[in-house]
Amino acid sequence: MDDDQDRFIPADDGLHTSSTDYYETETFWFSFFVPDRAIGAWLYAAVKHNAGGTGGGCWIWDAAGSAPWDIPFYEQFGHLKAPRQTSSGRLEFPTGLTVEVREPALSYRLGYDDRNRCRIELRFDALEPPVPLRRGAPPYPKAAHYDQTGHVTGHLLLDGERIDVDCYAMRDRSWGRRTERGYRRVGYTWAASPDLSLLTYTSPEARAGGVIPENVHSGYLRRDGRVARIVGGHRTVHRDPKHGWITGIDLEVVDDDGRALAGRAEPASRMILPGATTLCVNTSLVWNLDGRTVYGEDQDVCPIHEWQYLRSATRSRSGSAG
Repeated sequence: MDDDQDRFIPADDGLHTSSTDYYETETFWFSFFVPDRAIGAWLYAAVKHNAGGTGGGCWIWDAAGSAPWDIPFYEQFGHLKAPRQTSSGRLEFPTGLTVEVREPALSYRLGYDDRNRCRIELRFDALEPPVPLRRGAPPYPKAAHYDQTGHVTGHLLLDGERIDVDCYAMRDRSWGRRTERGYRRVGYTWAASPDLSLLTYTSPEARAGGVIPENVHSGYLRRDGRVARIVGGHRTVHRDPKHGWITGIDLEVVDDDGRALAGRAEPASRMILPGATTLCVNTSLVWNLDGRTVYGEDQDVCPIHEWQYLRSATRSRSGSAG
């Protein structure tokens, strides 16, 4: 895959020089999970260079609940101080997150400390170089955006319980203009294992419900040691008739090497993450990809008013089908 003009360089691990845009935003996101307990988790920070301050936090969920007040740990900040670079390659965020570069673009030490209930110590070792989302592609047409899967190991301490972590998960990095209005629906779906990385982007129809297929417009596939862009495919999303969230995904894609991949995902647990004008229903997934079990996630991002319509449309289709 030829992306020399958008190659992630060592300097991209640090904070970037800000433009003059008030909405300039830089993000750090790492996911991890514990499959045998249906635990999913995110570490996230968003730095507003010109508006000032840092947002983000830590979210840990399982199969017992999905609302912010029902999941094991929910901490989301909107406007804390700017992060500090305490040493070369180490950033400390006021959310409690620390990111330390072990090897540029490939390996990181991660920490989180909420000063009360939750402490996390992890290591991320990449499975492929960071893959750029092509400029002009939604959902971030005016921002630099990179995705990367890796092997995540370590542990978390939550309310006194130690939980070991050994999984394959996704991270991303972005910098550029981000506002709090004007978002469209986004389907961000991934899977990761030692010998496979899969990422797809879709732009669902604004008022689509039920099982309407969605075209895959971006993403990548790593298989047999080679990373290639996805050039076509579709996914069909199945939804709960009452809540509207995802209950299954059927996926078929082809990359620019001509390799095809098909699979089916079932949910293990989910979290509802509200934003200013949108919400993200994040679902931990168990994939069957070409007969192999692979773990991953789906981020179902939707403007709140469209989510209301989506739920009513899904209920209506379910009722008419009966």
